[in-house]
Amino acid sequence: MNTCLKIGNRRLGSDEIIAALVRYKLLEPLIGQILLDDAIQEVTLTEQELLQALAGVSHSSPPDDLGAFVQQWCEQAGVTAEYFQAVVLRELQVQKFKQLYFSDRVVTEFLKVRSELDQVEYSLLQLDDLALAQELYFLLRDDGADFAQLVEQYSSGLEVDRFSNLNYSQSDLNHNSDSDLNHNSNYSQLKQGWIGPVSLSTLPVEIATLLRQGQPGAIYGPIAIADRFWIVRLENLMLARLTDTTWLQLLNRLFDRWLKAQVQSFLSTPDTVAVLSDS
Repeated sequence: MNTCLKIGNRRLGSDEIIAALVRYKLLEPLIGQILLDDAIQEVTLTEQELLQALAGVSHSSPPDDLGAFVQQWCEQAGVTAEYFQAVVLRELQVQKFKQLYFSDRVVTEFLKVRSELDQVEYSLLQLDDLALAQELYFLLRDDGADFAQLVEQYSSGLEVDRFSNLNYSQSDLNHNSDSDLNHNSNYSQLKQGWIGPVSLSTLPVEIATLLRQGQPGAIYGPIAIADRFWIVRLENLMLARLTDTTWLQLLNRLFDRWLKAQVQSFLSTPDTVAVLSDS
């Protein structure tokens, strides 16, 4: 009897599964996980680590019957013992592997990419006409003109650029439920020229340099960017800190980079991946 994989109304045999792995670009991720299986073979979890991961708290002493504890956890989680061994336990091994082999590199990685993690909030007014841009700049700097009002009155297609930069979709802006009040607030800020927080590294170099060195409230411009003139006001500069969240992100980045290199090295060796007949 031939085994197949059923997904909805489709039944995939071995040939179709292989073709799907290639078509949907899943072969390299699969290879990566197979290579990872070899890497974590020697990674073992102590009873204390297992309890910490499953129960979420530290136990001063393990339960009398760890097997019964795990069985009870599986029942509460709605998973089988086989799934626990194949998936849950493996994921815990992977997380420990990351800690063992990459945690001592996180600080160095943070110092290397720190500038990419710095974020900023700023107001932006884009104009097509240099003379008008100069006039409005002096109004803002010397006369305390209202930035949001000038944006709504003079901005050259600002909202379109802003939505593109911040990955807002039209569906995001059409939601009306209470849970989407933040979207509505952001939309209001967009119309008033307020951008952020965004990574400084995503901004034009000229703008990023000024904002990195500035103080909140400082106004710069007009600055020629592409075919427009920018006037910007620094609202808030948030220099990156190595928080727990950032630490974990960098740990995962180091791990992902390592795993990708392992896959590329594996694939560079001839005949490591091939489709063979059972006969």
